[in-house]
Amino acid sequence: MTKADHYWGPVTSSVDWCEENYLYSAYIAEFWNTISSFAMVIFGCLGACLHWQSLGWKLSAGYLFIVIVGIGSILFHGTLQFQYQMWDEVPMIWTACYLFWLLLEEHGYKHAFYATMMIVYCLLATILTSQSKGSLQFYLFQASFGLIMWSCFWFVWQMYRRVERKEIKSIFHQGVYYLIGAISVWLFDKNLCFVYKWIPNPQFHAWWHILMCISLHYFFVGAGHEMVKTKAEIRYLRNIIPYIKVNHQKDE
Repeated sequence: MTKADHYWGPVTSSVDWCEENYLYSAYIAEFWNTISSFAMVIFGCLGACLHWQSLGWKLSAGYLFIVIVGIGSILFHGTLQFQYQMWDEVPMIWTACYLFWLLLEEHGYKHAFYATMMIVYCLLATILTSQSKGSLQFYLFQASFGLIMWSCFWFVWQMYRRVERKEIKSIFHQGVYYLIGAISVWLFDKNLCFVYKWIPNPQFHAWWHILMCISLHYFFVGAGHEMVKTKAEIRYLRNIIPYIKVNHQKDE
């Protein structure tokens, strides 16, 4: 397939992952990275459906933010165009900021000042991400997004330290295991593309999408349980997917 056959034209995004472009279709730049992005849409919708009654609108909105990120990721990997890359990366920043705000409130930082600071940070990170180009753009996004996400994980760690039930500790542990796996395959795909000259491409960036979805779900369940505390029970959909069920009788 020649470049002239590519529906979306030359790549304009600041990053082009290891997957060979337009291998399966002239309309999809990165086939497996695009298909795996649907995991975020499915995960977000499922999480919101499972938890909107038990955890309320705040955490459910967090799941819906993931849906938006998933749609942006589909557009980005499907086209490798900069404008659609922003539909992926800017929602990632706002999702991370929203989750950080939830964790701030949970830890007692409820003053309007903190919410205002989060909005200001999001706006600045959005401008830096969307107005820069090339490698600078990629690293500015990684820095601004990573700062918020690792801050989120620090607060999650503080929640974990207070957990007494082994079942809930195990939920957090699973989140960590999948997170380590996700970061590992992301780093490999970003930095070691040259090895695919000798071995088949295992599509590690596609696995990053899936593993990160699983990791986030475990963290959502663990953190959500601690937010509602004694009223919450862990149930399993099809004996596989954990979710929170609130027993309102315990309030009586």
